[in-house]
Amino acid sequence: MYKAVVVGLGPAGASALKRLEELGVKAIGIERKQRLETPTVCGEFLPDPDVIAFISQKPSVKKAFQYIGMVPKLNSFEEVHLEVENVRTFRMKIPGFTVSRRHLAEKLVEGSETILGDDVVGITRLSNVYLLKTRKGVAIEAEYIIAADGYPSTLRRLMDYDVYLDENDLAVGINAKLETPDVNRKIVYMYASPHTPGGYAWIIPYHGNVSNVGIGIRYNYVRKGWNILQLLDSFIKKNPHGYLSNHKLLEPPRSRWIPVSGFYAQPVNDRILFAGDSLGATNPINGGGIFTSMALGIIAAEAVWLENLTVYSERARNEIGRILHIGRVYRELIDFIFKHWSTARFAYFLPDSIVTKIIKGEKTLLYNLLTL
Repeated sequence: MYKAVVVGLGPAGASALKRLEELGVKAIGIERKQRLETPTVCGEFLPDPDVIAFISQKPSVKKAFQYIGMVPKLNSFEEVHLEVENVRTFRMKIPGFTVSRRHLAEKLVEGSETILGDDVVGITRLSNVYLLKTRKGVAIEAEYIIAADGYPSTLRRLMDYDVYLDENDLAVGINAKLETPDVNRKIVYMYASPHTPGGYAWIIPYHGNVSNVGIGIRYNYVRKGWNILQLLDSFIKKNPHGYLSNHKLLEPPRSRWIPVSGFYAQPVNDRILFAGDSLGATNPINGGGIFTSMALGIIAAEAVWLENLTVYSERARNEIGRILHIGRVYRELIDFIFKHWSTARFAYFLPDSIVTKIIKGEKTLLYNLLTL
């Protein structure tokens, strides 16, 4: 019998379990993977909190960055470069760093009770608790569930809640680890063109000569027949600025679903609190979701400790959801540009400072105009 069970031990779930342990709440975590975050499908880039003060000063995000500080930075960056094909390259002063998501998750759950290599296949609501059953026959009773099981959420399906997003609100991301001796290790490189429909490609120097190289596109284009693996291969062959010369594949490409909708459902249903991408924690304009997912896990844990689920709904929206909505507004403008690529040339006149704020998901005059 537990106060809470955390399902899914990625950034959101691992942070929730860590916070529950700090607060003295009896909890257990369940993760379907045999080893946390293995494989990891992510660029693993984080901005310095000082450059995103509009969100990093929120209590949950501040706590998330404290947790992130538990593991070493693997590489540090000075700028993010966004090249828009045949338009220009925007040079954005967004210093940041990379971390290992696997090491972060392992550090967060250290000392907590966990079940790895198993997943939930059944949930029954009893009088005042949930009974969860796993594929390997484990039965767990808990008063609260923190569902951090990504998209599409198994917990949502088992409880007969709405699971699937519209194809326009969903992206597919694919990432490979490459040895890249010729990359500029001080910049994160992003590339947008008609061949990255609804998204962008990236080169993120991860550690030493290793980079995360990938691409994310909108699912509606996949439905139309676009092959994301072929797009990644074309991007690597394009070899922008010679960064991928002499590259060597270290880990094969792996893909994952990425909700780009912002919050797509209520944060709480009965005594189930949804966190991470089971709620929609990824910023729709930039695809980042590590610290926002962690923040939601932290808020969920604190709400369970307080036994006040209204706290979770209100804080989740105020500290994270509103910021994601800003990204959603910008994303809808990008959707229009991809459908009418000739309009991308007007981006030439945008100053780097404005594009920097847009990519970060910060309010600008353009945001105000788009919401009139």
